[in-house]
Amino acid sequence: MRTTRPDADGLHAPGRVSAYEPDAGGGAPPSDPTMGNVVVVARLIAFVGASLLALAVVPALLYPFIRFSGSVVGTRLITFGAMSCVAMLVATAVTVRLFRESWRDTTRLSVDALGRWPLFGGLAAGWFAIAVPAGLLIWIGALRIVPAEAGDWWAGAGLALAILMPAALTEELALRGYAFTLLRRAWGVTMAVALTSVAFGLLHLFNPGVNAQSVALVSLAGVFLALVRLAFDSLWAAWLAHLGYNFVQLAVLHTPVSGLAVPQPFYRTISNGPAWLTGGAWGPEAGVAAAIGMLGVSFLLAVRARWVTVHRRGWRFDISWRPPGRREP
Repeated sequence: MRTTRPDADGLHAPGRVSAYEPDAGGGAPPSDPTMGNVVVVARLIAFVGASLLALAVVPALLYPFIRFSGSVVGTRLITFGAMSCVAMLVATAVTVRLFRESWRDTTRLSVDALGRWPLFGGLAAGWFAIAVPAGLLIWIGALRIVPAEAGDWWAGAGLALAILMPAALTEELALRGYAFTLLRRAWGVTMAVALTSVAFGLLHLFNPGVNAQSVALVSLAGVFLALVRLAFDSLWAAWLAHLGYNFVQLAVLHTPVSGLAVPQPFYRTISNGPAWLTGGAWGPEAGVAAAIGMLGVSFLLAVRARWVTVHRRGWRFDISWRPPGRREP
C-alpha cells in the first residue's frame, strides 16, 4: 500500500505505511512531542556507547579473519571497512532490541524499504550529483586527466567497490539510520537533518588536507543524503547514493575521496583550476561545482517526493512549494 507520509515540518515523502503512523495502527507518529529531551539524549548516548563498544569488540573477534584476508587481498582498507560495518550493524541491532523498537521503522534498512525506485533512484542520485559537475569541470579544463601506471581497470574498480561499500553503509547506519529516526520523531525532520549533517562533516575533521570548505561540503553532502533517505523512505537508497557518489570519484575519475587517495591504474584526474571550484587535493566533492550538483539533484528529489510541484504554463514553469504543516487533500 502506498501512502504520503507527513512529518513535523510539512515534508511529505511517498513510502509504505509505517508502524509510526496512526493510520497503520502502530506507535507514535514520526514527530513525537511526548518524547522528552532526557529520553532522546539517553537513547542517543546508548546508541553511541553501543557503537563504540562494538567497534572495540568486533575487531578482537574478527582478528584472525582480518589477518588472513589482509594477507590475501594485500590491503587493510577492505577488512577495516567490513569490520566497522559489522560493528555498526551489531550496535544498531542491540540498541533497537534494548529499547524494544522496530528495526524496520527505525532503520529503514528492511525488506519493505527495498524496491526499484529506492535502489536505482538512490544510486542514480549519487552518481549524477558528482558525475555531471565533474564532467563539466573536465570539459572546461578545471579538472585534467593525466596518465598513471598501467594496470587492470576492472581490478581497480573492484577494489574501490570493496572499500567503499562497507564504508558507506557504516556511515549511513551511524548517522541516517537509528539516530536519524530518533531525532526526527523527537525534534522534527529539520533538526534531524541538521544535526546528522553537521556530525557527518565533523567526522571528517581528521582526514588528510581537511579545511573549512571541505567540512562544509561534506556537511552539505550529509543534507543531500538525508534528503535521499527521506525522498525514498529507505536507508538502502541513501547507502547506494553514498556509494555511487564516492565510486564515481575513486573508480571512474581516479581522484581522492574525502582526502584519501587509493592508487588506480592508467590515469588520474587532477585539479587544474581553483581549489574552491574543483575541491583541490581533497577531491571533487569539496568544490563548489559538487555543491551545485548536489543542490540540483536535491531539487529533482523534492519534485519526485512532491515537496515541490512544478506547473508548466506555456513556456513558463511555476514552482509551488508546499507550505509547512499543510496536508495534501
